Amino acid sequence: MAHHARWTMSQVTELFNKPLIDLLFEAQQIHRQHFDPRQVQVSTLLSIKTGACPEDCKYCPQSARYKTGLESERLMEVEQVLESARQAKNAGSTRFCMGAAWKNPNDRDMPYLEQ
Repeated sequence: MAHHARWTMSQVTELFNKPLIDLLFEAQQIHRQHFDPRQVQVSTLLSIKTGACPEDCKYCPQSARYKTGLESERLMEVEQVLESARQAKNAGSTRFCMGAAWKNPNDRDMPYLEQ
């Protein structure tokens, strides 16, 4: 199925009703058109603020609304984040992603995030 700027209802229905194994096969074909299938990008994900998230995502252990057993941690210091990024790079990661348990950052956190 070609890339469409606007999907029709019949196209969406066709895609939705397609067997999962067919979707996986087609996704792999498209992936191989754009990327070397023998290469894997190594990424590292770091939680820079863990737990106490105000969102109500029932699947997520970071939500403050449920007793998940996850201990909340304050926003990491910038130097800790930079050290984690250096360690990730030294371990072979080519992408470093940071996640934070919040809906939106507070104004007081913006100078930190801008660093």
